[in-house]
Amino acid sequence: MIFQQLSQQLLSLIVLLKSLSNDQYSRKIKHLGNASIGGHTRHIIELIECVNKGYDSDTVDYLNRIRNLDLENSKSLALEVLLEIEKELKRSDKNLKMVVENTSLDCSVNTTYFREVVYNTEHTIHHLALIKVALLEMNLDLVNHDFGMAYSTIQYQASLAKV
Repeated sequence: MIFQQLSQQLLSLIVLLKSLSNDQYSRKIKHLGNASIGGHTRHIIELIECVNKGYDSDTVDYLNRIRNLDLENSKSLALEVLLEIEKELKRSDKNLKMVVENTSLDCSVNTTYFREVVYNTEHTIHHLALIKVALLEMNLDLVNHDFGMAYSTIQYQASLAKV
């Protein structure tokens, strides 16, 4: 189930990106501190890549990640990487260390691959909600009501509709 939720979020982002022009993808959005959809997409990708790299090395390091600005400015590159990431999500759970301070000291906490997938699902939803703000500012009606909404909120709203 945890893979399904993150996969669904990534696929909804992929569908959106396919419908955007390159200008819309990289346009700076005033109400997002001049960030772009591309910037939020880059950030989503980079955190998931940290987990993928961490799976192989047994250490997840979000703090010292490489920031690839090409992902922010190239919609086609972002789409290519998102499609690859989505294919690689399903892995066995395992114990990992997560770096928690950007120092020379060995400062980490215990985590698991599944825990980091859950975190990245929530993190992705948060950034999709910000992307939705960008779409509103550009007057683009390209996503459904649930885009960028937490699953618990969707379920809660559905339960209210039944009353």
